[in-house]
Amino acid sequence: SGPPDPPAGHRAPGTSRPAWLPWAVGAAALVLVAGLGVVLLVTGGGDDEEPSARDTASSSPDPTPTSEAPTPAPTPTPTPTVEPEPTRPAEPEDVATRASAKVPATAPPNTDVEGNLVRFEARNMLDGVPTTCWRMPGDGTGRTITITLDAPTTLTRVGMVNGYAKSSQSGRRTLNWYQGNRRVLVAEWTFDDGTTVEQSFGESRELQTIDVDAVTTSTVTLRLVDVSSPGDGRARRDYTAISDLSLVGTPAS
Repeated sequence: SGPPDPPAGHRAPGTSRPAWLPWAVGAAALVLVAGLGVVLLVTGGGDDEEPSARDTASSSPDPTPTSEAPTPAPTPTPTPTVEPEPTRPAEPEDVATRASAKVPATAPPNTDVEGNLVRFEARNMLDGVPTTCWRMPGDGTGRTITITLDAPTTLTRVGMVNGYAKSSQSGRRTLNWYQGNRRVLVAEWTFDDGTTVEQSFGESRELQTIDVDAVTTSTVTLRLVDVSSPGDGRARRDYTAISDLSLVGTPAS
């Protein structure tokens, strides 16, 4: 009989490996690697891989379209502020023409040398016309005249034409009614607050005035303190006359 078989797993000494064995092992390894590559290609890789740029672009939401900024409304040109002009104080004025007067008596009307009817009413003292007058019969010494203003007024000056400032031509003669009638020589002006101002008058047909401390009043009481005697000649008349009164001030606003 021949020699015994070697134990399992042991080659008998002197026995060599077949020449095709290494090639078979290499071919098997290549097949294994190729199979693994196919698997990775199909599954897309593991969770740890970074997404590709294509995937990132496709998965990002569409950007919000940028809206155009609204056109700003034009800024209105500011209206320049006009500073109000300072209120100027009212200029003093003669308020006698808007006043009324209460007198102690009035002489009856008469006709002048030309035959015209002439009246001697109280309003003649307040018309600003020196050739008209108020007059009363006889001596007016001690009598009072009350003047009512049309509004409270701050007076600063008062005065009068203290006789009948008129002349008439009769033939070749001039009749001087200022000298012929009685004239006021001294008068007192009294105002609502009791202030009293005394005024003396000269022999003049012109308006004679006196300044007073500013006093606000609605009435003026004029007292005839002293009156002259009537004149002489054809122009002589026993009447007390006043041609005009003047009351200068600023009406209260």
